This record gives sequence, C-alpha cells and structure tokens, in this order.
Amino acid sequence: MSVRSFVLAVAVVLAATAARAEAEAYLRVLAQEAPVHSGPAGSYRTVFVAERGQVFQVLERGTKDYWFKVELDDGTAGWILGDVVFPFEVGPSEAGAFTRLGRAIRRAILGPSPVQYADVGLSFSAGVFDGEGMFLLRPSWLIDPYWALEGFGGLSPRSEKDIFLGGLAFVLRLSPGAVIGPYASIGLGAAYIRPKADNFIDENETLMALGAGGGVEITFKKQITVRLDARNWSLFDENKASNGQEYSGGLAIFF
Repeated sequence: MSVRSFVLAVAVVLAATAARAEAEAYLRVLAQEAPVHSGPAGSYRTVFVAERGQVFQVLERGTKDYWFKVELDDGTAGWILGDVVFPFEVGPSEAGAFTRLGRAIRRAILGPSPVQYADVGLSFSAGVFDGEGMFLLRPSWLIDPYWALEGFGGLSPRSEKDIFLGGLAFVLRLSPGAVIGPYASIGLGAAYIRPKADNFIDENETLMALGAGGGVEITFKKQITVRLDARNWSLFDENKASNGQEYSGGLAIFF
C-alpha cells in the first residue's frame, strides 16, 4: 500500500469516527406508556415501561420490523417499537458541559425505579421523632404505580418511656417510575405508650396516631432504593393531643 493510499484510508476512518461523535441517535417516547422488551418483538418479556416524553439513546436498529434497541437509565438495554417513538439525532453542541456531566452521572449511579413492576415493597427507616430516636418497618402493597397501601410498625425508645406505633397509610406516588420519585402519605393507627421501669409518674396508655407527610425515593443501580421521609404525627384521645415531627431515612426493596 502506498503512503498516499494509507493516508487516504486513515482520513476516511477519522471522518467516519468524527461523524459518529458529532451526531448521536436518540428517540423520544410519544405514547402515554410504551413497553420496553428484552428482545425485538412484543412476545419478549417487558423489562421497563417508558412514559411519554422520556428520551433514550439508540444502540441498534432491529433487522426485522421496526424496533430500536435503547439504553436504559441503569445501563441495561431493551427494545422498543418504533411506532410509539420519534427518532432524532443530536450533537455535542446541543448539550452543555454540565448537562453532559449530569447525564453521565445519572447513567453511572442512578437507575429506573422498580415501582412500575412491583406488587409489594418493604422498607426499614431510622431517624428522629419529636427529637428522640425512631425505627419503623413499612411493608406495602402497590395497588398500581400511583397508589399503595402501606403498613407501619415501630418503636421510639425514650429516656422516660417507649412509644410503639402501628397502623395503615395511603401512599400517592407523584411521579412513579422516576429516578427521584416524590410521594405523599397519610396514615392512621395507634400509639402504645409504655413508661420505663423506673418511671412511676406516667401510666400505660393507648392513643390514636395520625401521620401526614411524604418524602422521596431515589433509585440507584441494581434497584437499590433509598427512602427519605418527613411527616407530622398527632397522638390524641378525647382528653389530650400532642404533635411530633418525624425525619427518617432508610432502604426500600420491591418485589
């Protein structure tokens, strides 16, 4: 091969590489919901449900029918039907350095929420309640991606007495499937107050417990979900009432 031919071949390769770097293929979901399958056909298992407006990078075009292989937020891949998306190309100039950095961080550590496919969830939280320690176990039944019934049970150990909490709450997820998903909740149950052995002033009593507030769920890779909660608790009966704030965090798993 002559030097001229070699230089020409290198130039062609560099031009092709530059063209790929200047334009990347993406697609935007047009349907309200679009299933992402493990293979290029509707008969394959659904691995993700994309929502209207979500954007994915295209990795490959299917050789049969109109399917695209796309990269999901957790780094895995799936196939989506071309009839429910709008393909387009973008170059580096269309996104700033901070935008590209944010996308890279999101791809590296964050993943899609498992809420859209789960039936039950379980979380354990620890934090403070009215300035004292608090530990809560929260099993939940996901009615749909938006609504869930969530039980709660736990303990707030204190210097003079222990408070045991238990009951049931309604949870509304405001953006199901989002990597950072806010939610609101309201629950009703009971609080059993048990004085310590050396506390001869207070008595055992059971009060109604009303909790209202919310929080966020942040999903990382491998479907590890961190939960942060903040709510107000009202403990009351026909004679008295008191309020306390809960600030807690913990891990949640979904099945």
